[in-house]
Amino acid sequence: MHPIAARELKGRPVLTETGSKLGALKDVVVDADSGRVIEFVVSHGILGGPDLLIGLSAVIEIRDDAIIVKDTFVGEGTPALA
Repeated sequence: MHPIAARELKGRPVLTETGSKLGALKDVVVDADSGRVIEFVVSHGILGGPDLLIGLSAVIEIRDDAIIVKDTFVGEGTPALA
């Protein structure tokens, strides 16, 4: 795996492994001590529903065209604080 800047991921579609679109990557949450990404903030909903926080453990793959997360994530996301 090669390093990638968070700015390169921003706006990238976030899909489940079976192809359902959850939204677009809005931001990343970084652990201040380790400097590692721990969660992804995903904006979703046509009408601007609440953002979702997706833990790194739910991410299967980061591709050039999308971020793929486990299907089991659906319904387990926590709304992000505004």
